[in-house]
Amino acid sequence: MKMFLIALLIGASLAAASIAMAGVPIDSAYWRHEEGTPGANVAAGPDSVLDSSGNDNHMETFNPAFTAATYTSTVSPLALTSGLSNTLSLDFGPGGDDGGLNDDNFTTAAKPISGTLFSAITVEVAFKMDNVSGYQAIMGKDGRPLNGPFPAEPDSPVPPFKVLIRGDDFPGGVPSQLFIEWIDGDGDIHFLAGGETITTANWNHIAVTISGTEAALWVATESTHYQLVDMLSGDFAGPSGEVIIEEPLGWSIGRGAFNNNPADWADALIDEARISNVVLPRSHFLFVTVPEPSSLFLAAVGVAGLLTRRRRVIDC
Repeated sequence: MKMFLIALLIGASLAAASIAMAGVPIDSAYWRHEEGTPGANVAAGPDSVLDSSGNDNHMETFNPAFTAATYTSTVSPLALTSGLSNTLSLDFGPGGDDGGLNDDNFTTAAKPISGTLFSAITVEVAFKMDNVSGYQAIMGKDGRPLNGPFPAEPDSPVPPFKVLIRGDDFPGGVPSQLFIEWIDGDGDIHFLAGGETITTANWNHIAVTISGTEAALWVATESTHYQLVDMLSGDFAGPSGEVIIEEPLGWSIGRGAFNNNPADWADALIDEARISNVVLPRSHFLFVTVPEPSSLFLAAVGVAGLLTRRRRVIDC
């Protein structure tokens, strides 16, 4: 009975979130990678990778001579929840511009999203690895904000946010797993982990949600629905309610950052990527997944599996 009541509350909260978001613009940025043609590289110049949210958070590449990803018609096999067509993704990594593992797109510090303080956030991205070797970041936010003012972490090379495929077997002895690392508004470092080895066989569709008190990682493959794979509870809000530490530098796709430098370039196909300024319910995530059992049943199973895994981690 207790599990049923918990599941009922989760279902009710998701329904309430859907009602609250009706008619409200929630996308802070949405990079669809639909602006190119198959086989072409990302173009030179500012605003070459378009933000379809209408918020002017267009991206660019550092130097198209060697950091330009290549447009491809290979995309996720899942349909978009919005009903929009999906015809292109970007291939980051060797090939196209040159043979190096050095492709990236990013927003400049002048773009609105670079300085946005999120009181809640959902970060979504779909990707398929071309190679799983070493540390590879799918997307992230640049900077090194922990270099003095925060007593809990006065000096750390960790960036504000990163979606990473780890090059080791931390945590839990699982090699090459999905790893979400971020610094909350108070300057504390946290992580969420996928718990399974990422391979080159499937598309992965992820959603990271962070509120002032809860963070969650949802993952769907080509043949499974979005599953809650890790969750944290705690106090993630900073002085202004921000759940990711203030850092005026840009967001990136195709790499992350470490010690205030670009790092961890990806060898992967990266499809749709979106940042929303709310915690989206699962029914609002980017992709339509396979048919699934009752949402209440799944919520109960998810809660049961996570009751023993709730934790608050300061550092990794």
